[in-house]
Amino acid sequence: MQLRPLVQHVGAASLAGIVAGMLVAGVLGRIAMRVAGFLSRPELIGIETANGNRVGEITLGGTIAIALFSGLAAGVLGGALYASAEPWLRRVRPWHGLLFGFALLGGMGFTVIEPANFDFQRFGSAGLNVLMFAALFVVFGVLVAWLFERIRSTIGRGGAVPVIVEIAAWLAAALAALALAAGVATSLGEVTSLEPGRILSPRDVDGLVTAALFGTALVIPAIVRWRGLPPVIGYVAFALPLIAGTLRTLDGLRQMLG
Repeated sequence: MQLRPLVQHVGAASLAGIVAGMLVAGVLGRIAMRVAGFLSRPELIGIETANGNRVGEITLGGTIAIALFSGLAAGVLGGALYASAEPWLRRVRPWHGLLFGFALLGGMGFTVIEPANFDFQRFGSAGLNVLMFAALFVVFGVLVAWLFERIRSTIGRGGAVPVIVEIAAWLAAALAALALAAGVATSLGEVTSLEPGRILSPRDVDGLVTAALFGTALVIPAIVRWRGLPPVIGYVAFALPLIAGTLRTLDGLRQMLG
């Protein structure tokens, strides 16, 4: 496999993920927060949420901060996952973006919709809050798929704009590689830094398991297609983290809505 087409594929998906992540987290995420704040009891107005924002306050600086930090991080990871999943989703067009969004909701929904975050139940309606934030995953999937097609079709054309888009895609691919390398280094550091006789905390184990499942869905399907291995291996690599994540997401929903 040639390097340039591979980087263009990963870069287009990463760039699409970054743009989609910033729009979904920075715009739609803030709208969801505003709805939750509007429906909160009057005495809760001004109270700080778990992430440090105040109920009833929607500022430009806060929106930009969420878009840059939460949206950028989620977008890079989501774009990298889409780069791995996109070749496997081609057979279900034009529903590939919707399917990817629901897969993200099932496999990664527990990272956002978690019982430990009491904001879901404290502000507004717990059911509506869950519905709004669950919808963000689906919207992200649809948007990243649409942007990927636009970016990929633009790259390679003549003119200044396609060149700029391709450069941005290469930078996005580099950012994704750095983010993934940092995640691997952090996970390995948590294990190697343990003192003799000390065991990992449940939170540490949870993080390592999540990272391992994410890496399984990210790396193994790509290797399967690259080496021409039996497709069933790739489907299993997607299915394992999807099933494990969905069970955790459903358990969190049960605890919050039960």
